[in-house]
Amino acid sequence: MAKAVRVIFLGGVGEIGKNMTALEYGEDIIIVDCGVEFPREDSPGIDAILPDITYIKENIHKVRGIVLTHGHEDHIGAIPYYADELKVPVYGTALTLGMLERKLTDRGIKAKLVRVKEGDTVNLGCFNVEFIKVAHSMAGACALSINTPLGTIFVTGDFKIDNTPIDGKKTNLQRIAEIGAKGVMLMLGESTNVERKGSSTSEMVVGQGLESIFVANSDKRIVVACFASSNYRVQQILRLAEKYGRKVILAGRSMKGIVEVASRVGELEIPKGIIADGMGKLPPEKVVVIATGSQGEPTSALNKMSRGEFNKVSIGPDDVVVLSSTPIPGNEKSVYDVINNLFRKGANVIYEAMNEVHVSGHAYEEELKIMLSLVRPKFFIPVHGEYRHQFKHAEIAKSLGIRESNIVIPNIGEVYGVNANSLKQHSNVTAGNVYVDGVVLEDGNAVISDRRSLAEYGMLLVLASVNTEKGVMAGDCDVIARGFNLTEEIEAEIQSVVRDTVNGADFDENSLNELARTVKKAVRKLFYRDRQFPIIIPIIVED
Repeated sequence: MAKAVRVIFLGGVGEIGKNMTALEYGEDIIIVDCGVEFPREDSPGIDAILPDITYIKENIHKVRGIVLTHGHEDHIGAIPYYADELKVPVYGTALTLGMLERKLTDRGIKAKLVRVKEGDTVNLGCFNVEFIKVAHSMAGACALSINTPLGTIFVTGDFKIDNTPIDGKKTNLQRIAEIGAKGVMLMLGESTNVERKGSSTSEMVVGQGLESIFVANSDKRIVVACFASSNYRVQQILRLAEKYGRKVILAGRSMKGIVEVASRVGELEIPKGIIADGMGKLPPEKVVVIATGSQGEPTSALNKMSRGEFNKVSIGPDDVVVLSSTPIPGNEKSVYDVINNLFRKGANVIYEAMNEVHVSGHAYEEELKIMLSLVRPKFFIPVHGEYRHQFKHAEIAKSLGIRESNIVIPNIGEVYGVNANSLKQHSNVTAGNVYVDGVVLEDGNAVISDRRSLAEYGMLLVLASVNTEKGVMAGDCDVIARGFNLTEEIEAEIQSVVRDTVNGADFDENSLNELARTVKKAVRKLFYRDRQFPIIIPIIVED
C-alpha cells in the first residue's frame, strides 16, 4: 500500500459539536480540537457528551500534541476530562488557552499549554502547523495549514468572512490564497451554515441593533443575554454602556470568569470604572446587565431572573431583556420557556425573531465558495455539520470543479488515507459517544438506554421469596410499578409467570442471581406483546 496520511474522525462529522480529528503518519499523531457536544433531549440527565478517544489512548506514545482552532466548548470542552490521560502539549491562541486554563483550574487539573499567535508555526513530529487568522464569533480563531511529508492539509476551523470585525482582524484571505497557490492536498471545511444563502452579516450590525435599543429605552434597565465566550458581543455592550452613561453588572459565573480572562489576555477592553458589583443605589436606567442564559440553561442567570430566583436583579415592567443569540438545535423549548416567563413578568423581550440582535459566526454559502476557491484543494472532506450540511457542502465543492471521486462524507470512526494521488478509506477505529453525568460514565450507552426506557415506559419491581430446599416460592411475590398503570389483570399474569419460573427452576445448578435473570426475561415477554419496555428489576431472596 502506498504511503498515506491517515485522517481519523473521532467527532464533529454527522453532528454539530464534539469536534475532534486526528492526523497520523508513521510514528506521529496530532489532534485537531477536542470538544464536547451539548446534551440532547434523548440524553436525559447528561451534562456533556465527549468523543471516544480509545484509539488515541492506545496510541498515546505517538501523540505529539493537540492543536486548537479556537476556544468554543465544542472544540475544547473535552480536554479537561481527558487531560490526565493524554498529558500532551496543547497549542492555541491567548484567549483559547485562557478559556481552557480556566476550565482546567476549576477541575484542579494541570496541562502543558503552549501559547501561539496568528501566523505562528509549530513543529510536531513530522507535522508543521501554521495558525492562520480567521474571523469568528470570538477572538483568537484560526484556520490551520498542516504540512505533512505527503502534502498540505488545510483545516478551516469555524470561520466567517467579516470585512468590519470588531477588533479589526479580518480573515487572512491573502495568506490562505498563498497556501492554495502552492497546492493543498486535502481540505477539511466547516459546513455549519451551508444552507444559508448569500454571506453572513457582520458583527458590527449587532452593535448597531443594540445601540438602537439603548436609544429607544433610555428610561429602562437593559438586560442583554449572550454567550459568555462572545467577547466581541460583550465588547460592544461595554462600549455602548460607556457611551450612554450606564454601569455594567455581570450576571453569571461563566460571564464573570470569561470577561476576566479576555481582559487579562488583551482581547477585551473594559472602560475604567464601568463594572459594578450590584445594583446598589443605581437607578435602573443607569444600568445594563450582561447575563448568561441565552440558551435557557436551567442554572443560568437569565433563567433564574425569569423565575424570580436571582437575588441581584428582579425583572419587571421597567426592564428590556435582549436575547442576543439564536437557540442551538435542541434548546428551542428551554429558550422559549425563558422568554415566556420574562413576558409574564412584564418585561419587554427582544430576540432575533423580532430584531437584528444576533449574527452567526459561521460562513454562509458564498463565503464557503470563496474559501474553496482560494484553497483549491485536490481532495475535499466537509466536516462540522450534520449529514445534510456535509452533503450540501460537497455539492458546492463539485460545482466549483472538484471531482466527485475526490470528495468523501465521513462518519465518526472512519479513517481515510490521503496522499497526492488518492483519498481512500482505511479500516475504522473505535469511536462514538462518552457520556458525562457529573463524572464520566463507564457504560454511558446502557445508562442512557435505561433512562429513556424509564421516561417512556416506567419501572417494574418484582420481589419474590423462595424456599430453596423445596424449590418453590414462599407465598406471592410483590409487584410495584412506577410510571405506568398496573392493572389487576397484568399483576395476576406477573404473579403466575414468576411462580411458574421459580417452581420450575433447578436450585442445585442455578444461583439466586441466575434465577433473577430468568424471572426478568419471563416477565419482559409479557410486555413485548404490547410493545412496552419498562425497566424490570427482579429481587429474589431466600426464605
